[in-house]
Amino acid sequence: MNGNRLKELRKERGLTLEQIAKKVDVKRATFGRYENCDSEPKLATWEALAKFFNVTPQYLVGWTDEK
Repeated sequence: MNGNRLKELRKERGLTLEQIAKKVDVKRATFGRYENCDSEPKLATWEALAKFFNVTPQYLVGWTDEK
């Protein structure tokens, strides 16, 4: 998992942890753990994050550099 991509995308868009957490229906602390690689999202959450950021799930997890 690549938490840095989550943080990078969030910061590029000028969003807070709270804003993204609400959009993908997780707690703020949970999203913070995703960014710090302390926890990994479920598949449905990966998909919601990819849709929200308009990138592929593969990009989010670091399997590809193509958004």
